[in-house]
Amino acid sequence: MKSEDTRRIVALQAIEQSDENGALLDDSDYREAASNAGAPLPETAGNSEENTFLARRAEILLIRLTSRFPEASKWAGQLPSRHRLGLFALAMFICAAIAGFLTNQLGPEKRINILSFPLLGIMVWSLFVYVREIALLFGRRQSLNDSGKTAALVDLLQAPISNVPASDSVERNPMEGSRVIFEKRWRKLNAPTVGARLKSIFHTTAMLLAAAAVAGMYVNGLANEYRAVWESTFFSESAQLRPFLNLVLGPATALTGQTIPSVEALDRIHWQAGEAATAGENAARWIHWYGITIALFVVIPRALLGFFWRMKANRLERTLPFRSVSPGYYEHLLAVSTGNSLTINILPYPVSPSEGSRRQIIRTLEEHFEKPIEVNWMAAVPFGEEEGPVSGLSGECIPLFEFSSTPEKETHLALYGTLSEQSGSPVRIALLETSSFDRKMHELRDGEERKDARLKAWKNLFETVNVDFVMTTTSKPSEVTTT
Repeated sequence: MKSEDTRRIVALQAIEQSDENGALLDDSDYREAASNAGAPLPETAGNSEENTFLARRAEILLIRLTSRFPEASKWAGQLPSRHRLGLFALAMFICAAIAGFLTNQLGPEKRINILSFPLLGIMVWSLFVYVREIALLFGRRQSLNDSGKTAALVDLLQAPISNVPASDSVERNPMEGSRVIFEKRWRKLNAPTVGARLKSIFHTTAMLLAAAAVAGMYVNGLANEYRAVWESTFFSESAQLRPFLNLVLGPATALTGQTIPSVEALDRIHWQAGEAATAGENAARWIHWYGITIALFVVIPRALLGFFWRMKANRLERTLPFRSVSPGYYEHLLAVSTGNSLTINILPYPVSPSEGSRRQIIRTLEEHFEKPIEVNWMAAVPFGEEEGPVSGLSGECIPLFEFSSTPEKETHLALYGTLSEQSGSPVRIALLETSSFDRKMHELRDGEERKDARLKAWKNLFETVNVDFVMTTTSKPSEVTTT
């Protein structure tokens, strides 16, 4: 999936979860967008088909948001900026090229020790790095930015979602709250991708550093004649040295069709302290061999690692685990879109709940039934029509009562009887919406006692029937059962 599609999906998720009261998008917007995006999906829909549906749905709804709130929703349609990462890479590449070229790897003296080439240290360090990098290439996504320094650099190089500072609270401005939530989630989701791109930049930088150092070595060799000698604490004889040189420089000499000098030739360039200065030999072939060796073991491997890390960054970008952010949100959305959700009819009495209350009721019922549900909101029954026919009743129905109302046999129990009779089976669940009651009792010392007393009154009214009371509120849902 393209990064911009994933970004839109995550942005819409943040907007939906912040817009509790439906101030930005209402149920009709969601239904129309789902239909235009391809719902209902087949029950056997694969992951790719589901992602296509989610991306199309997000695109439709964000276009609608942009038309309604062009300034406030601008952040949702912005593509991720890579300016910081690009400038960082450019600075690293330039510094590496300059530093490598200006470094005199042959040293200020005209005599060089073939065992102490500074580039030899680069080779040893690079071989150590390769083992670690191969393990990381096949490692888990999150390991790319687990360490503190790497995580801090990754966070620094991720550009902010918008240059407009947050001004309103989440409660007063759902769109602003959505932006804050989205930015936090997106930065966390995208961090491994940025980490992989950093790896690519670092390896390319190391490649340029080594290549520039070799180039500088050749440039210095053009203007100066360097003589090659050798001395060592651990190698006292040329016969001991030659196998080591074959190990280090063997691939380079094989590519050039040459061989490491014989023991006798090495004896002639052996310099020992206290002896007369050894003239050595022209260092041209040693410079060529070391240059080829650096190309074989540093430049080419670093270039390949830079390429592979870039490929991995592209793959991570296409496979961002966005569903791991609030898995229940996607489970519910896809279950409804494929028809795998539980459809429930809810009959409010005597007034319909607000949009925010409806969403909380859905969450409460999903916890109660332990599966995604789709609610069919029926027209509220007016006070005084409890025993009249209920239009559009199909199958089992759940009545929604105001917990703050005084439970009465002539109204609430009468409606229960009407629903049980018309549906052909007893109503087994009743919803009690407590938001209004909780607001009234919030400042009272005996608020909890009054709530317990009201709940006892509801239990007493329905003591002759088998009903599960499911209590829901805009703050914290709870469940009480009575038989």
